[in-house]
Amino acid sequence: MDQRGRAWRGRRRRMLGLAIPATLTLLAEPILGVVDTAIAGRIGTAELGALGLAVSILAVVTWVFNFLVFGTTTTVARSFGSGDLVGAGRRIAHAGIVAVALGLGLGLIVGVGAPLLVRGVGAVDALVDPAVTYLQVRAVGIPFMLLGFVGHGAFRGAGDTSRPLVVVIVANLVNLGLNIFLVFGLGWGLAGVAAATVVAEIIVALWLALLVSGRLGLTLRGHGLPNRDQITDLLAVSRDLFLRTAGLVGGITAIAAAAARTDPITAAAHQVIWQVYLLISFLLDGLAVASQTMIGNAIGSDDLSEVRATANDGLRWSVGAGMVIGVVLLASRVPIVSVFTPDPGVMVEVAQAWWLPAVAMILHALVFVMDGILMGASDYAFIRRWTLAGGVIGGLMAQIGVGLGGGLLWLWISYEVVMLLRGIPLLIRVRGDRWLPDPV
Repeated sequence: MDQRGRAWRGRRRRMLGLAIPATLTLLAEPILGVVDTAIAGRIGTAELGALGLAVSILAVVTWVFNFLVFGTTTTVARSFGSGDLVGAGRRIAHAGIVAVALGLGLGLIVGVGAPLLVRGVGAVDALVDPAVTYLQVRAVGIPFMLLGFVGHGAFRGAGDTSRPLVVVIVANLVNLGLNIFLVFGLGWGLAGVAAATVVAEIIVALWLALLVSGRLGLTLRGHGLPNRDQITDLLAVSRDLFLRTAGLVGGITAIAAAAARTDPITAAAHQVIWQVYLLISFLLDGLAVASQTMIGNAIGSDDLSEVRATANDGLRWSVGAGMVIGVVLLASRVPIVSVFTPDPGVMVEVAQAWWLPAVAMILHALVFVMDGILMGASDYAFIRRWTLAGGVIGGLMAQIGVGLGGGLLWLWISYEVVMLLRGIPLLIRVRGDRWLPDPV
C-alpha cells in the first residue's frame, strides 16, 4: 500500500475512533429528552406540549453558551497538537470558572422569570402551569449543565471521546430510574421529569471535572482567576460562537413558540418530530466532533495537507450518513412515533410533516459536519454570519405562517429554510481555501 493510501486509512480509523464514542456520548442529551418526552406523553397531551415549549425556552438561555464546548475543543486540540499541555489546562480551568459564574446567574433568571418567559412566547393556557413548573426545577441544574459543557470540550479537544461515554451512560440510567420513581411512584408529574434530569446533569458535570485532571494529565490548579487580558481573549474566541448559537436557538425557539400558538395537538406533534430530529442531529454531530478535533490537531502541528484531507473525508462521510438515516426515517415512522405518544390525533398530525426532514437529511448531515470543520479552523465569524441569517429568516417564516393559518408542515418548511441558508454558504466555503490558516 502506498503512503497516500496508508494516510487515508489512518485518518479513517482515527475519525471512526473519535466519532463512534463521541456519537454515543452526544446521544446522552437527546436520550434524556427522549425519556422525558416519553414519560410526559403518558402523563398527558398538555404536559407533552408544555415539555416541548419549556425545553425550547431553556435552550435559549443555555445553548447559546455552547461556546464553552466548541471554544474549549478547538483550543485544547491545538494545544495538544503543538504540545502545550500547560496552556490546555489553563484554558479549561478558566472556562470552568466562567461556566459556573454564568450558570448561577442564568439559573436565577430562569427560576424567577419562568412565568414571564412562558407567557411571553404566547403559549395557550393549557401549557402555562406545567411549563413553568418544569423550568423552575430545571433552573437548579443550569450551573452543572454549563460546567459539563467545558468538561466535554476538554475531552474532545484531547482526542479522548471514550471516557465521557461511561459518564453519560450512568447518568442516563439514573435519569430513567428517577423518572419512573418520581413520576409514577411519587406522582410528581412534570416536576419529577425535571428533577430526574437535574440529577443526571450534576453527575455528568462533577464526574467529568474529576476525570479532566485525573485522566488527561492536565493541571487545573494554580492558574488563578482569569485576568483582564485572558478574559478578553476568551470573549474574542467565544463572541462569534455565542452569536452563532443564539441565532440558531432563537430560530428554533421561534418555531417552537409558533407551534405553541396553534393547539395542544400540533404542539405535541412538533415536539415528537423535534425530539427524533434532535436525537439524529447529535448522532451526526459525532462526525463533526471528530473533524473539529482532527483539524485542530493538524493546525496545531502546522500540517495543512492533513487539514484539507480531513475536511474532504468529513464531507464524504456526512453525505453517506445522511442518505442512510433519511431512508430509515421514511421506513420507520409509525413504530418511532408510537414510542413517544399513544394519542391517535398526535400520530396523524406527525404524519403531515415527517417526510420533510427525512428527505432533507443529507443537507442536515452536511451542515453539522461543515460546522465542525470550520470550527476546527476557528472560522467562527463566517459560521456566525450565516447561522444568524438562517435563524432569523426561518423563525420569522414560522411566526408569520402560523398567524396566517399554517400548521405543522409549515413549521418544518421554516426549519429547512434555516438549514438551507446555512448549508449552501458553508459548502462553498469548505470547498474553497479562504478558511485555511496561513502556514507558519
